[in-house]
Amino acid sequence: MVNKKGEFMKKVVILFILCAGIMLAQDMVVRVYAPNWQDLEKISPKYDLDIAGARAGQYYDIVADQDVLSQIRSSGIPYEIIVFSIAHAAEQVRASYMSYSEMCDSLDAMIQSYPSICKLDSFPITTYQGNWIYGVKISDNVYIEEDDEPGFLIDGQHHANEWACMPTVLFFIDSILSSYGVVGSITDMINSTELYCFPVLNVDGYLYDYPGGNYWRKNREPFSGATGTDPNRNYAGCTEELEGEWGAVDNGKATHRPQSSIFSGAYVNSGDETRAMTLYAQDHFCNVYMTYHSSGEMLCWPWGWKYQQTPDSALYDHFGNNAADLVQRLGGGTYYRGTVSNIIYRVSGSSMDWFYAWSRYVNGVSNISFTTELGTSQYQSASNLDHMIHQNFKALEYLAGICDSVVLLVRTLVPPPTIYPLGTVG
Repeated sequence: MVNKKGEFMKKVVILFILCAGIMLAQDMVVRVYAPNWQDLEKISPKYDLDIAGARAGQYYDIVADQDVLSQIRSSGIPYEIIVFSIAHAAEQVRASYMSYSEMCDSLDAMIQSYPSICKLDSFPITTYQGNWIYGVKISDNVYIEEDDEPGFLIDGQHHANEWACMPTVLFFIDSILSSYGVVGSITDMINSTELYCFPVLNVDGYLYDYPGGNYWRKNREPFSGATGTDPNRNYAGCTEELEGEWGAVDNGKATHRPQSSIFSGAYVNSGDETRAMTLYAQDHFCNVYMTYHSSGEMLCWPWGWKYQQTPDSALYDHFGNNAADLVQRLGGGTYYRGTVSNIIYRVSGSSMDWFYAWSRYVNGVSNISFTTELGTSQYQSASNLDHMIHQNFKALEYLAGICDSVVLLVRTLVPPPTIYPLGTVG
């Protein structure tokens, strides 16, 4: 009996050691209670951290392996582990999310059901791995670019592991299509606005992350012995201020270290995703832009790269607060709101800053641009999705309704491009 008991206890100890080893090898999410971004310098002097979420003035959620966890412990900043295994968290919810091919099938079904107002669209070039970034255009004259109508561009998932973005954009597409001719406000929206919707921008990254929950943020293009560029650090600045240009890395806005999750790329628009986005935007009039990320339950606006306000700060405060007031958080209350630099952290090379700055300073098209940080997790629980997508639909419907106001109210520093009728230019 003694020997059998001893053998049983030995097996228990071995099993415990194996489980502990597996857990120690897993990336986790650690909530660090630091009221200021500068406090994180105690953890990483160059702010080389993968931030999963934040609440301004309260905490930052940091993706951590054992080395980063040791740095957090050594910093003396209070913390708690809120996700012990990111891979396990992803596996728990993966079945509730579509693969990219399933998303494309869903878009195709909607196109087939509403061919007079919805058509397949794509960015003009493929990704590094040869995938098309698919979306839809919705309009009452869907096969004509009506330059006298305002445009609204919506995208999701610059970061591959932010899974809730895709269903949020898909729900908006499906809802307005099925409401056309039934709900007056939606019918008016489609009749008077060109809507461009792309649920997944970082296709290569999602194709890699979705099957295994690798917590992969970047695209999949190799550079200097590492893989991937953060698409949302790879855009140009267009403000004529060096601190706002691509590659500005002060205060942890980005990094030139290829191994980092916030690597800004080999050069501006080096990522095929960002180059595809800029080419598409340059060929369309887009007066409002919304890009979806997760997490944090925040609706944000420029600037991301500096604390100062934009020239259109009064309009951003008005439209941004109105939109955020429509979106209820999972735990109650409405979405947090403000400039990215003030309510999250400073960022260079983001799509939001580029879209607004390029429109104002280069293209001469009235534009306001927003970022929404959805929910409370990258791999959001399926039980929360219904609430999140319905709440964010209200903000998108509101923003679609103000596109014509943006054209009238937002001034640019260069004149708008002249559009000549076909056949009138030699």
